[in-house]
Amino acid sequence: MKNGVRLLVGMGLVALAGSCAGRNLPPEPDSYVAADAIGAERAADLATSPAATWLDDMSSTEMSTMAREALAGSPDLQIVEARYRAARWRARGAFGGSLLPNLSVGASGTRTEEPTATEERIRTEFMTSSVVANWEIDLWGRLTAQALAADLSADAARQDLNDARLSVAGQSARAWVDLIEAQQLLALAQEDLQTRERALDLTQRRYDAGLISSLNLRTARSQVASARGFQAQAQDSLLIASRRLQEIMGRYPDGSLRAEGELPTLGPLAAAGAPGDLLERRPDVLASENRMRAAGFRIHEARAAMLPRLTLRATAGATDLGPNPSINNIDDSANLISNIVAGITMPIFNGGALIAESRASVADRRAAASEYVRTSIAAWREVEGTISADQSLQVREEQFAIAANEAREAQALAEREYARGVATLFELIDAYTRRIDAERGLITARSARVSNRISYHVALGGGARTGGIDEDREPTP
Repeated sequence: MKNGVRLLVGMGLVALAGSCAGRNLPPEPDSYVAADAIGAERAADLATSPAATWLDDMSSTEMSTMAREALAGSPDLQIVEARYRAARWRARGAFGGSLLPNLSVGASGTRTEEPTATEERIRTEFMTSSVVANWEIDLWGRLTAQALAADLSADAARQDLNDARLSVAGQSARAWVDLIEAQQLLALAQEDLQTRERALDLTQRRYDAGLISSLNLRTARSQVASARGFQAQAQDSLLIASRRLQEIMGRYPDGSLRAEGELPTLGPLAAAGAPGDLLERRPDVLASENRMRAAGFRIHEARAAMLPRLTLRATAGATDLGPNPSINNIDDSANLISNIVAGITMPIFNGGALIAESRASVADRRAAASEYVRTSIAAWREVEGTISADQSLQVREEQFAIAANEAREAQALAEREYARGVATLFELIDAYTRRIDAERGLITARSARVSNRISYHVALGGGARTGGIDEDREPTP
């Protein structure tokens, strides 16, 4: 009866230890993200400004469709997601393993045979069972700091996942733009080859008529050969762009993918908001902030490790002796032997390892703070860079459009004059070259501006959780 009372007392202490540990548990995971800590209303403002659906709002169904496929099939994104889930499970394990009591149950059987003076041997069999509970009381908050650091590290991994989603969406969108640019440049190269072949045919007829010298004929042939070379280069660039987009989307990169849509017409830039808003919206900045805060908790953990530790240990066990011991008899509470031990340990000498770890944690905290500053400055630089680039690219696109229009008219005039024998072949070649350069510049400028607009939204961190798409809206075929 007394053993039973001691067992109940021991189990009661274990339950009390669990309840006390529960008071030290931090809030539920995901509660340390800055966007959540600033309040629901403020977080809602950040989620909608700039628009979280920037990818769908760019009015390109094909671009949104390919970005959705990339978000679903990108191997890079799946790697980051798996690492986040692993970090979250480890954080949950840190809570239970550090702050809550450890309880284990065991059973064992033993058989012993001893020789005697006769041929018979003495056989002894017995079975034992044990219940052991250990709990370290978190006197100085060391275990809580350890659990909080693990939780913040998992929060940082979650922000890495959001950053990866935004990055994959941006990469797929820019790869789609590069594919359209490559297709247009190939079409321009083919058109240039056809144009120069017509000029060679006309030059050949004039040479056969004795109107021009062989210099003009060889120059025309050289232009055709150069045009064929540029066409082959453009074809290879198209295959590279196609394979790149297929790789991001998780497809086999055979280079067969082609874009069917057109580049979207861009409107004015969306409001970037205040610089401080960016720090609360960018996932990489939030991840850096969480790692900095986790490093602060590790400082407390390292310093508290040098203080005394109070540990409670409760054990209960029973042994079944006899000729036929059975596992059914070793859980008899009336025969259990219980024991409760409370102990205090204080580190005295360990070669300076604890002091070294404490100082190292301070250095880690400084490095994490500097990393946060560097990430924040880089985020501001990216936004400012895309804003200024949009302005210059708009001017570049407008001027190349004027240049291309004038060059087309000049080429048409040069072809007519060359056919009448008024203009020389070199004037016609110059008109061809200027028109191709202007057309190529216009294609490149338009693509660069759309890509820069995508980079602008990625730099703002809009729609990081979804990659900038509207989850409730499926793309219209």
